[in-house]
Amino acid sequence: MQFLLLIIIFLIFFIILLLSLSYHYAFDFNFQKKLNYSFSLAVIFLKIILKGDIKKHSLFIEIFNFRKEIKLDDNHKITAFVKNKSKKLIKNKSKKKSSALKKENKNQTKQKSNFKFDFSLINKKNLNHIFQFIVNLIRVLKIDYLKLYLIFSTGDPYYNGLFLAYYYTFKEIFDYPDLKAEINWQEVVFEAEGSAAGKIIPLKIFWLIFKFIFSIKSIKIFWKLYQSNSKKG
Repeated sequence: MQFLLLIIIFLIFFIILLLSLSYHYAFDFNFQKKLNYSFSLAVIFLKIILKGDIKKHSLFIEIFNFRKEIKLDDNHKITAFVKNKSKKLIKNKSKKKSSALKKENKNQTKQKSNFKFDFSLINKKNLNHIFQFIVNLIRVLKIDYLKLYLIFSTGDPYYNGLFLAYYYTFKEIFDYPDLKAEINWQEVVFEAEGSAAGKIIPLKIFWLIFKFIFSIKSIKIFWKLYQSNSKKG
């Protein structure tokens, strides 16, 4: 029992140690009808690289310049094995549970269609709360450089105007010359490309997210959203 307790304490200490280390990260993406991305995370002698698009993803692990690729697409042996097994399992059980699945799908469809978003939550107070969280998050991320080009439109001039207001406020707080955003007033569109790199300490990120989620303002937002969806009819 004592040995098991020592192992648990050691694992907790080891996890906290890993989360306390400083990691170097780099991220770039391009979105024009489809997403292409690349993300890398490095610490001491270990580097993890994830890249791909919506359909295909590849994972690379690099140790002392020795790189090993771990394929994550459907052609990977492990993925294909699991997929074939799951198909057989579903096929065997589908005959017995077809009616139950239909009822469950109907219930899920009703639940999804009944979801309501309380647009009164989109106000200056809540937006400032979220914006402050984003600012604090970027400060903790310690971004060495940030390049972003964004062109979009929500189709609603009010929300477009809100975005521009926060965009210019953000530019005043952080000095990133390669940060550009444009509004397309003619049509609803979203296109973006960018890259960023810097240092990150995961423990600080988790603590910041924890404080944001369990802050009084966030709890009020979640509670009001819950109330708006719990009402019948």
